[in-house]
Amino acid sequence: MPTPLGYRLRRLKRSLLAKTALLTSRASSLLGNTSTLAKMEYLGHEPGRRLVIFLPGIDDLAEDFERRGFIDDMRRHGIMADAIAIDAHYGYYATRTIHDRITDDVVSSARSAGYEEIWLAGISLGGFGAASYAARHASDISGLLLFAPYLGGAPLIREIVAAGGIDRWEPGEVGTDDYQRALWSWFKQHLSRDDPALPIYLAYGNRDMFRRANGLLGQVLPQERVLSIPGGHDWHTWKALWQMVLPNWKSSLG
Repeated sequence: MPTPLGYRLRRLKRSLLAKTALLTSRASSLLGNTSTLAKMEYLGHEPGRRLVIFLPGIDDLAEDFERRGFIDDMRRHGIMADAIAIDAHYGYYATRTIHDRITDDVVSSARSAGYEEIWLAGISLGGFGAASYAARHASDISGLLLFAPYLGGAPLIREIVAAGGIDRWEPGEVGTDDYQRALWSWFKQHLSRDDPALPIYLAYGNRDMFRRANGLLGQVLPQERVLSIPGGHDWHTWKALWQMVLPNWKSSLG
């Protein structure tokens, strides 16, 4: 693991480049080569059958999950799973390559290695990456763990609210590259089933900047899989939520 100073500098650089890339698409190339995903692996001594893939937020690094104790917490709660944290920075989202890279660089090789269950765990932008991947590749994964996920821009969220919620909202025509509308369209279709095949856990702080969108999703999820606590859009809140979600998630695992 890099030195504390090196880590802080890398994290600052990631944050600055991501914010610049939000202002101009040409800046996404500054985030680096977006071909193969870099990843950090946390594997057991024996080949496991369950894998958790962690996706970081827009300002974060793959190593943040280890630094914040997420991997140790999982072990401490007796979750029998290997883990991989992928360095899915904003450049992958801006260039619309995030889904292909998750498939080619992580999921396909995990299946080849014998994993029977693959869970995606995402924070903030990583939550959007995880959920939008599920919307297109639901048969390839076993479930979602979403922490304060970004779920789309304000106009789309207002549209769903104005319609009276996801049950009454109609997505209309969904463009090929409209990942946000496609995601909510999938939520509507998937969660309208009596017994959705793909479990979704949602956790967020009640002062989080994405709480309105998260609340909309939470209304149509089983309440035992929705958790909201006092807190904002920060690691302190996500850490507390992670520790609270783990026991419920563990009890549902085979």
